Amino acid sequence: MVWLIIQNLVPLNVLILNAISLSQLIEAHREFSDLLKEYWQQNVYLTPKWWFLVMLSILPAIIWWMLVNKKRIIEITAFGLFYGVAAIILDSIGSNALAWTYPYILSPYLRPQLYPYDVGVVIISFMLCYQLWSDNFKKFFMFSGLLAAFLAFVAEPIMVWLGLYKAIYWKHIYSFPIYWLLSLICWGIITYFKKMEQES
Repeated sequence: MVWLIIQNLVPLNVLILNAISLSQLIEAHREFSDLLKEYWQQNVYLTPKWWFLVMLSILPAIIWWMLVNKKRIIEITAFGLFYGVAAIILDSIGSNALAWTYPYILSPYLRPQLYPYDVGVVIISFMLCYQLWSDNFKKFFMFSGLLAAFLAFVAEPIMVWLGLYKAIYWKHIYSFPIYWLLSLICWGIITYFKKMEQES
């Protein structure tokens, strides 16, 4: 029905003339990638902020390894993987929708996400929260909420102050329920899987 209306309003040959080809899209992407690499090499690579991102990629993982309960490492890592996949997908959506951008990135090949922050700050923090309070839902609910508030209202503004994150139309208040809800959903998934495992 809609197609018939469009055909009557716009002749088919006009639609075909205005269609963007895959080769045009690839060429535009190539130009953007070249521009991004040039920007990264001139403004990001080996700067103090770039080194900070390198450290943010390494130190939290070392700290996590020292603190993680090795007897529950599979369970805790599974929680982190569920949280991480969701967080990185949401970060990609927000970045591509230009809700925010990252002026400094670790590599032009890891765009648009800020992996050092996503993994080093958000995911590892929630894995440690899960390790400490996953056995008691009320405590996990409360402490994951406090962690979500810290990330939204302290960590994100620090990233803005450092110049590593720039909100375009996003507000920190929007991040708070997303961080929190994601942790609760992942807690529910892992709890369900553990129950299935025990029953089988």
